[in-house]
Amino acid sequence: MSDRELLEHIRATPWIAQALAEFDFDLSRVDNGPAEEVHLASGERLEMIAGDAAGGAFMLAGDGADRPVVYVGSEGEGGLIATTLRDALALIVGLSSIHDATAHPLGDDGGAKLRAWLAEADDEIRADWPDLDAARQRLRTELRLPAGTDLLADLHAAAADDRYRPISDAGDAYEAMVH
Repeated sequence: MSDRELLEHIRATPWIAQALAEFDFDLSRVDNGPAEEVHLASGERLEMIAGDAAGGAFMLAGDGADRPVVYVGSEGEGGLIATTLRDALALIVGLSSIHDATAHPLGDDGGAKLRAWLAEADDEIRADWPDLDAARQRLRTELRLPAGTDLLADLHAAAADDRYRPISDAGDAYEAMVH
């Protein structure tokens, strides 16, 4: 299933769209557009497919069947989060949030401190959403999301790819998501 077909499946299946919105990947936010118009240095086209509660935009780059997913934050941070929509959804569903997962570098400990911090964030989410793990598994199964043995390392590697750093119409490059 191509990214386009996957996106159409999500749009055509209300429970999936609602479940993804609970993970802060809300298709209804497309109507508002990104916080500002952006482009890539390569000139590849960007198409907003969802937004988050922080005013950020998830955008597909280019024109292929499987397209990279770029996050464009409302506070001037952004970059590549995954090379396909399916991989991006695995991150969105599998991590407490993209923001939490990029708040700190992996570090010299291979990401152990960051993983511990993300586990704490998940525990806080579970306090309000006891069915979090069941919701994750249902989406992983329905959307055939990759198991992602190391979602965090994949995200950090993708975010380091400067070719996908958004640029404002004023010519200002967005900040890297991971510092």
